[in-house]
Amino acid sequence: MAPKVVVPADFGIENLHCEFHGNVVLKLQGGEDMKANSLILSYHSSVFVRLFLELNQSVLEMDDFSNTSVKSFLGALYSGEIQLDRELFRDVNKMCHVFKVGWLSRRCGDYFASLVGDVSTSTDYQTLLFLFEEARFCLKTLKCDQLLDLVVQKICSLENKVEIFVQPYMKNYTQLETSQLDTMLQITRENPVPLLTIMKHNYIENGSRFHNNDAYLLENIDICKCMHENEAVLEETFDAILESADLSRENEQLVNKLYRKASRNLKNLNISSTLNVEQCSPLCKESPASKKIEIVHLFISFESLEKLTIFAFLDQCTTSPLISNYYMFIEGLWSAFENFIFDHHTTSNIDFDDEIRHFLDATSVKLQDIQSKRNWKQINPMYLSDLEGEFAGFASNLCRVTDIISQTDDTYKLFGRVIEITGSTRKILNFSDLFTKCVRLAYYLPQSASTKLSCPQSGSCGFILETEPILKDGDPYKFKASISCDLSKYPDDLHWHPEIIKIQEMHLMLSWFDEDDFADITKRGSYPCSLIWNGRGVQSTGTSSDPEWNIDPGYNFAPEEHVELVVFM
Repeated sequence: MAPKVVVPADFGIENLHCEFHGNVVLKLQGGEDMKANSLILSYHSSVFVRLFLELNQSVLEMDDFSNTSVKSFLGALYSGEIQLDRELFRDVNKMCHVFKVGWLSRRCGDYFASLVGDVSTSTDYQTLLFLFEEARFCLKTLKCDQLLDLVVQKICSLENKVEIFVQPYMKNYTQLETSQLDTMLQITRENPVPLLTIMKHNYIENGSRFHNNDAYLLENIDICKCMHENEAVLEETFDAILESADLSRENEQLVNKLYRKASRNLKNLNISSTLNVEQCSPLCKESPASKKIEIVHLFISFESLEKLTIFAFLDQCTTSPLISNYYMFIEGLWSAFENFIFDHHTTSNIDFDDEIRHFLDATSVKLQDIQSKRNWKQINPMYLSDLEGEFAGFASNLCRVTDIISQTDDTYKLFGRVIEITGSTRKILNFSDLFTKCVRLAYYLPQSASTKLSCPQSGSCGFILETEPILKDGDPYKFKASISCDLSKYPDDLHWHPEIIKIQEMHLMLSWFDEDDFADITKRGSYPCSLIWNGRGVQSTGTSSDPEWNIDPGYNFAPEEHVELVVFM
């Protein structure tokens, strides 16, 4: 049997455009033709196989691409090598996606990443503009958002990003598309004041008419944060708009409404900020600058607990402030139990059911002591139904011994509604989003909860949860989750009660769908986010053609697998 051909390979560049070997013709711009061999092209792509073998095509129209880029593309398929530059990148990268040439697409990605990696505070605007627009082109044309994420992340890391990129890019902001404005909003999220300054100068210097993009920016800029950071600039901007712009009555009402809303939200935010988070739990970290309260779980830290023996861990559970609810207790105890089992058994044939029974019998007094001293809120019964494998049996038996399952309706299982995934318009969360993007999710309590709270406000009680990736050596590693205290980010039908919704009682779980029927809740599985406190985070275990991320032995996820971040409370 002949060995399988592995690409890239050197088929001999001299055989390209050869009368003897060339059995297909590629039509280039200006009437120029190139001859190529269908077998060599087919080694690189199933698209070519279908075109030549199934559809019997012998002529391909390539006039959507420059002649130089087509020749470079074909030369790469014949030689296994390519020298990319800025002029070639867009067309070659697009051809890689159109014809699904995986290895060459990765070369393009590596080339682009090297350009982004060279960016610094001294990089000129034209270079940043090239990177930004090429990345936008990939998102818009090829539906690929990785390059834009890379560029945005790099620009956000620059201390002088406003001066070297945001200001020149926004110079003619009324001519930009909404998607461009969205990315500018993303880049300036931590400090949106520069966007207001740009708008202010536009009206003072040009006396411009009020444009749709002005309305879009005012409606999407975090005006409450602007007012908190620099109230003078905010007022000057609104004054400049109202005095210089030719406003319609409708637009004038919009501008005034937004200003009043910002003032009202700032007042509410100041009231909310008086909440003493440290009194609630040391697991909650308040970040005044970003108006968030971080939920620190076993997934993020607690290496000191990880290294304890199972009985030392039980001692810690009696008093440790690092463990604040039964969910964390169950999952942490399972990790300690699992480590204990594997440390004391040399065979893989472990009867987990038998080991669990022996362990719970031996520790029942200690478990009841923890229960009486900690007085944690009981857990939602649906938590157990979501678990799988040996852990499900362990948790069920533990709950039976300790009687910690709530029999009332005062516990909740909440599914988040995607509000925003940075750099994407998707409203369904992918597994990789948690580790590579910033995500905002809205959680709505059931109406019965609002009734119990005697809440007089319209809409639903709930909260906004924001996740942020944690990188290690530039690679996906972990993610942190926070409750947003920024009331201006809340939709009109959702409001937050900081005195009622207790951060320390919240617990996160990752739920994934059946890919063929993700609407069917019976075809879902769940994975406890806090179970992974081994310090290693996600790891790439797949191949470039079939990528997989591993977060714990036996749990592998495709990066694009659909998931939900479930909150128990």
